[in-house]
This record gives sequence, structure tokens and C-alpha cells, in this order.
Amino acid sequence: MFWVRLLISLVEFSLSIVLSVLVVYSSYKGFVRLNTAFDAEVEIRKGNVAVAVLMASLMYGAALIMRESIYPVTSIVTVGFMGGGGHGFPALAAYAFGHLILGFILSVGCVQIALRFFNILSGSIDEEEEIGRANVAVAVLMGAVILVVSLFMQQGVSSLTKSLIPQPKLGTLRMME
Repeated sequence: MFWVRLLISLVEFSLSIVLSVLVVYSSYKGFVRLNTAFDAEVEIRKGNVAVAVLMASLMYGAALIMRESIYPVTSIVTVGFMGGGGHGFPALAAYAFGHLILGFILSVGCVQIALRFFNILSGSIDEEEEIGRANVAVAVLMGAVILVVSLFMQQGVSSLTKSLIPQPKLGTLRMME
């Protein structure tokens, strides 16, 4: 039993490493591509702290949401190592992959959408232009918006992935009197 738990822990650890790198990379690249007001990579090279604060917030927010997708995958891995409940490896891998892909898309996409939506609602300040001008105050405000939205969205994303991609069943449990 010790070796099974150790193997499950190693799989979870490896999965966490891969997901963290993917979330950071995709958040970074997504922001660079979707931002039209300034070239984020050039601004970071110039030392624009406002851009760095905003990008760090995007990465952290996406990671908060994505973290919720790891829990169902860990359960699926555990089911697989404990006998699979009648499911083969391909079925369990499909369940896990589905959770990860959907969680990944939702985590990165939702943070970007929330940022754009807030820009539209605020209206009085052109946040992108101000951040391009190195306005750290606006970047901190936008970073806070991203983090608050991420905190609220993480449970919703978790519920959505669990409802769209079901967990494998272990079978039935019958209680005897």
C-alpha cells in the first residue's frame, strides 16, 4: 500500500509541475498576444513594473483557478491505481485529460475575459494605455481585479468541469444490516 501511495503522490507532483509551467506560459503568451496597446515583452525589458505587476497577477489568477482541476485528476489517478472500478486505463486517462484541458482553457480564458470586461465597465480610464505608460497604480488595481475574479471563479470552474466531465464510478456499495 505504501508504494501505491508513493506512486500516486509522484504522479500528482509531476502533474503539478507540468501544469504550473503550462499555466504560466499560456497566461504570459496569451496576454502578450491579446494586448494591443503596448508590446509587453518590450515593456518588461525596459523595466516597466506596471506591466510586470499585471502579468504576474494574470499568472497567479490563472493558477488559482487551474489548481481546482488538479483535485479531480488526483482522484482519477487514485482510482486507476486502486483497481479502476472496472474502467481501463484509456477511459481513466480520457477522464483526467478532459478535466485538465477544460480546466486549463477555463482558467486562462476566464481571467482574460474578466480583465477585458472590467476594462469595458470602468470606461473612464484606458487601463491598457496607462499600464503601457508604466502607471503602477493602475496595474495594481487591475491585478487586484484579476485576483478577486479568480478567487470567485475557482469553485465555479471546478463545478463546471466536474459536471461536464464525470468522475469514474467505483461501483456500488451495499450496506448490510
